[in-house]
Parts: sequence; C-alpha cells; structure tokens
Amino acid sequence: MDVVVIEQHTSEYPNPIVLNQGDRVTLGEMDDEFPNWIFVTTEAGVKGWAPIQYIDKSGCGSKGTLLHDYDAWELNTTMGERLTVLFELNAWYRVSRISGEVGWVPVRTVQQV
Repeated sequence: MDVVVIEQHTSEYPNPIVLNQGDRVTLGEMDDEFPNWIFVTTEAGVKGWAPIQYIDKSGCGSKGTLLHDYDAWELNTTMGERLTVLFELNAWYRVSRISGEVGWVPVRTVQQV
C-alpha cells in the first residue's frame, strides 16, 4: 500500500535501539500514547522502545527475551512525501522510501494514496 505524508514527522531518537532475536532486555514502562510499546534496556545499557509482541516475558517478570529482530529506526518525513507500507504494528507503519531506506512512521501522519 502506498501512502502520502500529511503531517511531518521528526524522530526524537537519533540513535535508535537495535535488538536481535535472543537478546535479553529489562522491561520498563508501557507507552501511554502508543499502546503495546514498552521501554526496554539491553544488557549493554542501551535504552529504547520496543513492541511488546516481540518480547517473551516468561520467567522473571522484569526481564524478557527478543523473539524477533527489531530496530526502532524512525524516518523523518516531509509533507507530500510518498512511502510504501510494509506492515503495521501498534499504530506505526514500517515503510520504505523509493531510495530503499526503511523505517517507522506513526500511522496518523500519513494517508493512503
């Protein structure tokens, strides 16, 4: 599905978290604005938001293990820019640009073409 940007988005996280399947994380707070996103900290101390669906929380309640690779790379977008949606997760689209760059944008900032 192709979408067009109707509200510019600028990432607040210039150094996004990158997680690999099997990584262990400490679980923090849930996001109030975007449900099903949880703040995590890696064993190396790197912090960021991750989708709760990608984390196995069995065992200790404050720790989890990544079920899938994940990166929190958000695209900075401009009004009128066209993007291709790869999939949707928790009110965010994983999108690609014509240049091949891939990242996340909030669903509310785009509309279907």
